[in-house]
Amino acid sequence: MGKRKLDSSEFKDIIEKLNYIKSSNDQNKEKQYDDLYEKYEDNLNFVGASAIEDLLQDKVPETIEKLLQANIRLWVLTGDKQETAIEIAKS
Repeated sequence: MGKRKLDSSEFKDIIEKLNYIKSSNDQNKEKQYDDLYEKYEDNLNFVGASAIEDLLQDKVPETIEKLLQANIRLWVLTGDKQETAIEIAKS
């Protein structure tokens, strides 16, 4: 994940273009969205990383340990039940 400040004219431009694409009947909306995002997703400051996976991957405990040793905050969000979270934490 990354971030950067937008000045008011950039912000206004993004909103106008998003609204235009949204209301358009063009068949290439996805490409238009991608082009717009690519234009502004540049020179970002790194703020974090995220991942989604249903299975506990190989080397997860070792990876978590290395992240903690590097003093990187780590949040693990899992499952829709408390029991699932507890079992994954034990793993």
